[in-house]
Amino acid sequence: MKKIITSICTLCFMNIASYAQQDINVKFEVGAMGSGFVYHGDLTETRLGHLKDLKYGAGIYLKYHATPVFAIRTNLYRGSLAGNDADFTAEWRKQRAYKFSTSLTEVSVMLEADILGKGRFKSFKETGRHYNRWGLYLFAGSGAAFTNASRSWNGLNRAYFYKDAPEKIGQDSVNVPNRISWVFPAGVGVRFDVSKHFSLFAEAGYRFTITDNLDGYKYSVYSSKYDGYTAYSFGISYRFDRDTRYRRQMLVQ
Repeated sequence: MKKIITSICTLCFMNIASYAQQDINVKFEVGAMGSGFVYHGDLTETRLGHLKDLKYGAGIYLKYHATPVFAIRTNLYRGSLAGNDADFTAEWRKQRAYKFSTSLTEVSVMLEADILGKGRFKSFKETGRHYNRWGLYLFAGSGAAFTNASRSWNGLNRAYFYKDAPEKIGQDSVNVPNRISWVFPAGVGVRFDVSKHFSLFAEAGYRFTITDNLDGYKYSVYSSKYDGYTAYSFGISYRFDRDTRYRRQMLVQ
């Protein structure tokens, strides 16, 4: 009887191990992306920014999958930001003619929620075609933006603005733009699984800040809203499948 029970248990364990060989056990993922950065602030027409201010850069990330739905992601972006009153049609902007540009380095940590993640990871366990290839995810987090704004107000028509702007530009001339600003990214993305390891993705995320000094214009402008920027990214990622088949096969033997 003991031999029969042992044989049955061994067969059951072998079946479980055999099924487990088809599992994907993803914990880590890396990604690389090309990005476009759009400045939002005092030197643009709308709060949503304008594609005239689009500047290019790139980024990389490392992601830890805590569950099929939730992941923690660390990011590094490099790019630039710029704004120029002369790009827009409003007469007062052309007369003010403020502009700025800055390099940008962002380091951030995000919590990512893949709405379709559970189904996508589950489909990897089955033989045959991988049927859940699309993913939709949301992300939010915090980080730091390292900038070094260069400003120019040489085109300012002082007579057009009477005393107001000319007097306050003196304050901005001695104002030091932020070198480090806290940023709070939040956005949405979509991904397509080319295989169980590779994915293509596109995402857009706004960077909230708690400063009006990212662009260096703090006193001679007429807005109390904080500066910010949006990152638009397209990229490719690779998931590491932590393969436990060998260990399980050894246990069966």
